[in-house]
Amino acid sequence: MPLRETEAIVLRTYRLAEADKIASLFTRQMGRLRAVAAGARRTKSRYGAALEPLSHVRVFIFEREHRDLLRMNSAELIESFFDMQKDYRIQLAGQYIAEVAERMVPEREANERLFRLFLAVLRSLKHSGEVTRPLLYFDYWLLRLAGFLPDFEQCQNCGRPLGDEGGYYGPGSEGLSCETCRTGVTSHRLSSQVSAAVAAGCRKQLERWISEEKAPAGCLEVRCFLEDLIETHAERKLVTRAMMGEAV
Repeated sequence: MPLRETEAIVLRTYRLAEADKIASLFTRQMGRLRAVAAGARRTKSRYGAALEPLSHVRVFIFEREHRDLLRMNSAELIESFFDMQKDYRIQLAGQYIAEVAERMVPEREANERLFRLFLAVLRSLKHSGEVTRPLLYFDYWLLRLAGFLPDFEQCQNCGRPLGDEGGYYGPGSEGLSCETCRTGVTSHRLSSQVSAAVAAGCRKQLERWISEEKAPAGCLEVRCFLEDLIETHAERKLVTRAMMGEAV
């Protein structure tokens, strides 16, 4: 059983037996995985605060072939996002990111760009105090890197340009529909001007976008569309999305 070192973001932890934890991790070199941290729930655990949800850590893991659960040897805290818990909106946003990761990121598939995206969004939530644009940026690039981001300028059904009017979407949509192809279910409209402005912002570095510009009108509208797409491809409703709808 080789011992491997990797950076990781702690998505969630679960109780195991009397003193152990199972940590759900998104790692830089090994992808998403689960590992048992023996004794992590003891008062004088060697893990300390390293396994708090959303912590950026360096972990040492025993890799075992054909085993769903790996074994953690130790963890060192690199960056804490615990202070985000003070603001309920930001806390929910962080929990949303963790839930989406567990639903959308394949197990044991390393993705350097996706790992850097997670860190950039968490740091933006931590330092900017803004919620909508970091989550919008996260949704946009998650879908793009996964190959699920649709063309905002073209009807998903007939392929015709949507024009200035934009397109329509609803539950189960995988893209935008034109006026001719829309159905009773696709009742939400997304204008071309709004989607173009948001897409332009998402193509910039997140830190620069937030520090140098005001949020364009319609950010929340586009975020709702992208969250619908994520639920479609995850094939289930996101618990944290419903919670954010009441608070964010």
